[in-house]
Amino acid sequence: MANTQLSDTLHVLTYVAYFGGRKITSQEMASSLETSPSLVRKIMANLKQHGLLVQTHGTTNLALARAPREITLRDVYRALPGEPTLLNVDRHTSDHCPVGVAMPQTLTHYYSEVQAAAEAQMARISLQDLLNDVRLQTT
Repeated sequence: MANTQLSDTLHVLTYVAYFGGRKITSQEMASSLETSPSLVRKIMANLKQHGLLVQTHGTTNLALARAPREITLRDVYRALPGEPTLLNVDRHTSDHCPVGVAMPQTLTHYYSEVQAAAEAQMARISLQDLLNDVRLQTT
């Protein structure tokens, strides 16, 4: 099963940017995500904690902490709870098999290269890029 934390978090930020200046409820965003308002509130709390989202006047007036062009996908990715990794190595392999012994270390090496390349690409994509694409598709 794929992890959608990054997708959902980007959805929330893009929603706030798209409807900026308007009163926004977690129920509205949850409806857009087809999820629960409690999950949206959890995402928003994490974004506030990491300085990507700020509360303005009242609990439902939200704003981006920086301009959309200044928030990259990598910023959002790194704000996810835990230590987000794109690929995870299965470390429960046999100590009695040469392949089982070698695969975790071998894959860790290659997966770290993939991780670095992905994060470098994420640094090139801003929330503004997402917002522009959303606006193009909704006009």
